Order: sequence, then structure tokens, then C-alpha cells
Amino acid sequence: MHFASMTSTMIVVMVMVMMSQVAGHGMMMDPVQRSSMWRDRVQYPNAAKNYDDNQLFCGGASTQWNKYGGKCGICGDNYGDPHPRANEAGGVYATGIIVKTYSKGDVIDVAVKITANHLGYFIFKLCPNNDVTTEATQECLDDHVLKVVGDDGKDQGDKYYIDSKINTKHVKLRLPADVTCTQCVLQWTYNAGNSWGCEINDPSDCCVGCGPQENFVNCADIAITDDGSNPITAAPTTATEKPKATDSPATTRGPATQTPQPTPQPTTAKPTTAKPTTAQATTTTKNPEATQSPNQTGCVAVYPYSAAPGMTGWCNTMCSLNYCPATHCKCS
Repeated sequence: MHFASMTSTMIVVMVMVMMSQVAGHGMMMDPVQRSSMWRDRVQYPNAAKNYDDNQLFCGGASTQWNKYGGKCGICGDNYGDPHPRANEAGGVYATGIIVKTYSKGDVIDVAVKITANHLGYFIFKLCPNNDVTTEATQECLDDHVLKVVGDDGKDQGDKYYIDSKINTKHVKLRLPADVTCTQCVLQWTYNAGNSWGCEINDPSDCCVGCGPQENFVNCADIAITDDGSNPITAAPTTATEKPKATDSPATTRGPATQTPQPTPQPTTAKPTTAKPTTAQATTTTKNPEATQSPNQTGCVAVYPYSAAPGMTGWCNTMCSLNYCPATHCKCS
């Protein structure tokens, strides 16, 4: 028994050493993850630069598995980093800007750039968080594992296994039909699969891709509305049940706009229903400030967002809540 225990320990150590030598790399580019926004200087001119945005790998395999027992920051930071972690709410790369807006139930295209390929699979999760000042939880993300959609429009499970090419992988995902949000966190996890390992619960079950592997994790901030229009007020409705897969073919629909929209700071009395619209912002009685007339605040959208539909109205709403992001609005 003592010999078997020592053998298992040696195997785990050897696996960790091997994993540190064969690191894969990649990042989610559409919708763009928080640490990679800076690569588009037109859309995000003030985004902080992270030149290591393709290696958000939980501090490395050895740190993740040997030191923290597999734990990782929900957006790929070292679990032991001080709060706020760099890629989580309050961190340098978490700006709160909504990079894309989709319709509920959409089949969406997600692009992941792989710069060093070590096989394995992707998995995508969603959390209707609705508060850019508070980080989502892994428990919330685990409640909404998105289904991969095949070319025939049918769900293919929740794992997307990649080929050996170094390129950009395009994945179709089905959004839940019962989730809308002013801010959802979309989490991408890449579980690499080319290291020899043994399953933690069964040390005799060993193979290439078995057991603890290197993980990459990214987060992107998106919004989901009834019709794909940009949400004006923070009036989301979260899901009451997990998304249901359908067998009917679905067509891929792109987002309604490519203009990033920052998510408003939340008030203490959160609305309970959502009805986003670009024509007229509606609120509940708990948040009357959001219906303030644009002429009462004198706020306007600034370049390059001044030409975006609905941005001046959004700026007026935000300024009425004492939140005026200088990168997007000018308020008097």
C-alpha cells in the first residue's frame, strides 16, 4: 500500500512537470474577452493592454493543481491573486463594457484564436449577472452550460473537441430561450488534452488527456435581450430553469450591433422584469430615475459613439443615475 501511494504521488508530480513543458495558448476573440479588448483600438481605444492575453491559464498547471487543488479564478487568473483579480469585476481589464448584444434563444458564432494547440476541448458557460461591479460566481456559470450546435442545427453536447490546427476555431452555441440580461458573463474554458495523466479518482486509469490538464479561461461581457436591441435600462430577468435543447435546425444570427455599450452601475433597488428597447426606456416603479427626459440632463454621446443609435439616450439615462463614463458621454 505504501509503495502504491508513493507510485501515485510520483505519477502526479511527473504529469505536472510534463504539463508545464507543453503549454497551449489561446483567447476568445468574438465576443472579445476582457483582456483582449485592447487589440481593437477603434472600438476600445482606452482598454488596458495585456500582452499575455493568450495565457490566462490559472497561474499555470502546477499552480492550479498542486497548490490550489484545481481551483482557478473564474476568468483565468491565478486563484491566489489578491482581489479584485485582474480579469474580474473591479480589475484592470474588467471595464464593464458590453461587447455584443444577442437575442434570447439565438444560435451565435463564437471565435477562439488558438496560438499553440494541444488538443482537448472547449466548454462555454453563461451567467446572467446584471451588475458589472460584482463578479459572477462559478455556481451561476455552472447553471448555464451552453450547447454546441452542429451544421445541421442540432445540439451536439456541451464540449467542442478541437483539431490539431493552429488557427481560429469557430463554434456555434445555442443561447437559452429563457434568459435575458443587461450583463451576462460568457465564460470560455479550454481543457488541453495532450498531456499524459491519470484520473484523480482512479490512479490506474491513465492516458493522454486523462486526469488534471492545463486550463485556459476567459470572460466576455455580453447582453441578451428579447429582440437583440441594445438594453437601455438595467432591468434584466434571470433564468428560472436551465436552457432546453431543440432538434429543429436553427440559423445563425449575428448580434444587432457592433458598437460596445457599457453597462450602467446598478441601483440598490433592482428591477425584476426586462423589456429592452431602443425607442423608449421603461422602468419599474422602484427606479423612476431611469425614465428622466434626455433634455433634463444635457448629456450627449461623444465620438466614436455619437453616431451609434440610442447612445445619446443611454448617456442621458446614465447621467441621471450619476454615472457618466467620459469615454462614451459628455454630461453637463
